[in-house]
Amino acid sequence: MKVTTELVHEIIEKKDIIVEFQPIYSLNTKKYIGLEALARGVYHGEQIPPTIMFQQAQKDGCALSLDRVCREKAMRAFSAESSAPTLFLNFETSVLNTITSGTGEILKNASENHLSPQNVVIELNESRVKDAYNLMMFVDFYRSKGFLIALDNVSEGLDTLNRIMMVNPDIIKIDRAIVAGIENNNYNREVFRSIIGTAKRIGAMTVAEGVETVDEVITCMILGVDYFQGFYFQRPEQFNYLFTNEARLRVEQAAQKLNISTKKNPTVINMKIESYKRIIYELVNRLACMDGSDYNKELEAYVAEHPEIECAFLIDSKGFQITSTVMSPDTHIEEGFHPAPIGVNHDIKNYFYAIKEQIEDPFISGWYISNATGSSCKTISSKFYNKKGEMTVVCADLKKQ
Repeated sequence: MKVTTELVHEIIEKKDIIVEFQPIYSLNTKKYIGLEALARGVYHGEQIPPTIMFQQAQKDGCALSLDRVCREKAMRAFSAESSAPTLFLNFETSVLNTITSGTGEILKNASENHLSPQNVVIELNESRVKDAYNLMMFVDFYRSKGFLIALDNVSEGLDTLNRIMMVNPDIIKIDRAIVAGIENNNYNREVFRSIIGTAKRIGAMTVAEGVETVDEVITCMILGVDYFQGFYFQRPEQFNYLFTNEARLRVEQAAQKLNISTKKNPTVINMKIESYKRIIYELVNRLACMDGSDYNKELEAYVAEHPEIECAFLIDSKGFQITSTVMSPDTHIEEGFHPAPIGVNHDIKNYFYAIKEQIEDPFISGWYISNATGSSCKTISSKFYNKKGEMTVVCADLKKQ
């Protein structure tokens, strides 16, 4: 269908707009944190994509009128569903090039539909605005009224950081162009990581837009994104279809698949290994500058600071344990098991032998049943040289989460 001036004007006049909603999903809580409203024009029963509809409206100088109809319809549809969370509302920012910002129309619409500004996120595409002053006036006005501001379609480019810093958004939505195939694209991962880092510095939440595969979701999660939106979870739907049992089942199945895939994902495994290394290296650095009389006290402090550690102990260069086995305060010890005392010889244990023979440092074992507690644990070990120049092996057992 050819979209003409007459067609767009008729859609605006008759308010022939339908609104669909797409959930924005929290992987941590397995719940929707918001819904983005997506408006479509309707002409003689046929839907008109919003991009084409707004392109024609901009040519005809009626983009603001069309935008207001879409927003009015979106708020009305959203307010009719009492169980709905936060509304993400698109604003056609190009209209700020021709009008005075902060007219209060969005605030008026929210009030008419009994929506609290705190439950409405205004999505802006800053790149469409030539008048930066008007944009900042708009942002300042609506933020002062309690609305949240999201910067939409954030992607690569030299201006990205300036855009983020100028708007100082509450939420940054990372464009599908960066998310697509991110698990196999080093450049996109670096861009994504940079945006996440900027968001954390200014206290903004992040959304990965347009996720379509489990690998995209996993990679974005590992890189630190907060929320997800895309076909992988659910396509846009009208309210009477959005919260069906089938939709809820798809979300739960997706969450289970994510959990399984995450555990098997090589990137996740590598990240866990790096976290194990950080645990043992930090402990080694703290012990290396101490006298032997302080070892037990420092082990107690370190174990208390790290709930993932079940116990820790030190071994001398001959394999003999030279400290107590310092246990986590909340560790349960099964009947028949007991922590090793000072003087026990560990010379044939892989966590000592691998370090002594310089086979692997740090050494990271597989999961096994601990002799100290009877629970499943993993031992990590490394070495340092004390003030006498003697090798000392540091061992820490990690709890299985």
